[in-house]
Amino acid sequence: MNWRIIICVVGFLMGGCSLNIPLEDQFSDPDAITDVLSARSLLASAYEGLPQHLFEYSVLSDDFCPTQHLDRDATLKNLYDWREVEMTELAGTLWTEYYMVVAEVNALLARMDGVITLNDTEVEEKERIICEAKGLKALCYFNLLRLFAPRYEGNEAKDGIILKDRVELDFLPRSSMKACVEEIRKLLKEARNEKNTLKNVHWLSDKSIAYLQVDLELYAGNYSAVLEQTEDLEAIYPETVLGAGVYEALWSGNDSEARVFAKYQLAQIYEEIRFETFDKGDYWVLTDEVLFEEGDIRKEWSEVEFVMPDSHEVRLLGKYNKMNRDEIASKYVNIARAAGMWLMRAEALARSDRSGDAVSLMNRMMEQRGATAWEVGLSGNELINKILEERRKEFVGEGVRFFDMKRCGIPAKRYGVYGNKVSTTIKSDDYRWTLPIPASEYRYNTLVEQNEGWPVLAV
Repeated sequence: MNWRIIICVVGFLMGGCSLNIPLEDQFSDPDAITDVLSARSLLASAYEGLPQHLFEYSVLSDDFCPTQHLDRDATLKNLYDWREVEMTELAGTLWTEYYMVVAEVNALLARMDGVITLNDTEVEEKERIICEAKGLKALCYFNLLRLFAPRYEGNEAKDGIILKDRVELDFLPRSSMKACVEEIRKLLKEARNEKNTLKNVHWLSDKSIAYLQVDLELYAGNYSAVLEQTEDLEAIYPETVLGAGVYEALWSGNDSEARVFAKYQLAQIYEEIRFETFDKGDYWVLTDEVLFEEGDIRKEWSEVEFVMPDSHEVRLLGKYNKMNRDEIASKYVNIARAAGMWLMRAEALARSDRSGDAVSLMNRMMEQRGATAWEVGLSGNELINKILEERRKEFVGEGVRFFDMKRCGIPAKRYGVYGNKVSTTIKSDDYRWTLPIPASEYRYNTLVEQNEGWPVLAV
């Protein structure tokens, strides 16, 4: 694995490169990281490197259907069609970016014993930095596992990802998926610290670590753990955080009680979907399967009505695009938010034969969203599927749907222009749900094999 990384120490939020030190020199220079300020700066650099590929994940899912404009971009069209070349390129980017963050975190954790604290405030800050670093590493591992290993259910013994604790060059095998989940679970447990009440939502607080714990257990099918860990859901996330004003603040750049964890972002968000100026429209529109009722507070921010040049009335993705169009400043890419906790608990209730509790919880959410209440008698697969569809609506365009489809074995429909037909379907057992291991890894690390179905490039 190529661990040559240039560490750019950034300021309190985001800043320029001020310390261009090759990673290996972090250990040879005793003054590189010796206080909480330099440690925090290195951690900020790791946060900055956290990949955000909401657009690509959404394209691979069934959030969108194409317009006639898609023929202008062969690369984008091929990604939508799950072509091997484009998916391989995406996989290489994701693998490199996530492991770069892991490497920075490992460098930081290796130096924390040498960090000197001068007072109680610095002692607490040092503890927070360690907790955040472990949480960030766990998040990277979790996303790598979901991308580069098959769905968890029934595949626990299969190859997961490479677990790496040292900065030095190592040729390590992939651990089993079960071992990877256990390691992520361990990191998150170590990252929990009730004193870690950071107000900066772009840093991992105890609250956001708890969110990741629930997300991991849902992924692993450990529904009893999900229910246990969300027992105090309403004390932490009262239903009022699902209301109109709080929801709108998620996309306006303002502080929001519903935002649990986000990536701080100064550049334009989601610029790939451009509205293609107002006289042309865009490459993508929302599918007719993602519909919001009139009065649903999410409708205004999730979609933008638009008339294409060929007179088709469509709905373009709102949220970040709405901000781009209306020039509303935004500071965050939302990664975890309160609605996710409500939906994860509801799904776990439904899968634990507690249908009545699941419907009751969802109806309280629907009331806050301004949507129609669900039928009390919903149960079984019908209820589970309805919750999954609600997750699809809630997180449309945020990259969540791809992971839900993989986790639950939902095929990916590929639509014709404006969704007028289903041109093909990516079956739930298709090998491409598991991204390919980059050739740069298996060429030099003989302990790693390519994922099933993907071609092995000659050494």
